[in-house]
Amino acid sequence: MNTSMRIWTTPLMAGAFAISALTGLLLFFDMEPGIVEPVHEWASWVIVSAAVLHLMTHWRSFTAYFRNAGSFMFIAGGLAIALLSIYPWVEKQENPGKKAIKSLEAASIIDIAAVARIPADVLVLRLEHNGINVSDTEDSLEETAEKNGKDVRPLFDIIFQ
Repeated sequence: MNTSMRIWTTPLMAGAFAISALTGLLLFFDMEPGIVEPVHEWASWVIVSAAVLHLMTHWRSFTAYFRNAGSFMFIAGGLAIALLSIYPWVEKQENPGKKAIKSLEAASIIDIAAVARIPADVLVLRLEHNGINVSDTEDSLEETAEKNGKDVRPLFDIIFQ
């Protein structure tokens, strides 16, 4: 592998790890400010790509670890844990907050107005003032966003301002 690739694969790996570790810890503790979740997901792709490139550039050094029993056990143990994590040991419980958001996304504008404790006509005016046309208050928030070519999440900022 060429020398220039050796120079940048390790820093790329370290940078991707730092992003993944920080955002992973925030997600673990249910702290999701800003765009933590998508950054973590994309950083995971970067770290996988960086790891593959890093292994390619350091393949000879990497294979030397297989000659040491302790090193081999760490590698084999990591692979075993990764494979065992795929098995559905328990039924996955969805985050209640995310479940509530999905319910709100599927609720009608009238129902959301009740949850937000504002009159439906005031909510419609607020949405329209922010460029969201409400054609039918019986439409779900999701349908309203789709009809306006918008993502549903920013509508929550408008509703609960």
